[in-house]
Amino acid sequence: MLSRKDNSDFGWDEHKQLVVAEDVVWNSYISSHKEAGQFRHRIFFYYHQLTAIYVKDRATRKDAQTTDDIVEEIDVEDVATVNIPK
Repeated sequence: MLSRKDNSDFGWDEHKQLVVAEDVVWNSYISSHKEAGQFRHRIFFYYHQLTAIYVKDRATRKDAQTTDDIVEEIDVEDVATVNIPK
């Protein structure tokens, strides 16, 4: 749900360790993916470790990044855009 391009309405709650989305988004997704209903309130304690192992497009050597690296990079970019004077 988090890795597909057409599912940008889903997010990850780092504190709760679960996939989050508005009820309407979940309901719509579950209506076409019945098996996904079990993940609506499921906690994934090892999400970052599992994505590091199973991600399809893993870089190696000097260009490799973990999910933590990517989130940190996004946060830095967000801060940079907030500080741009208009």
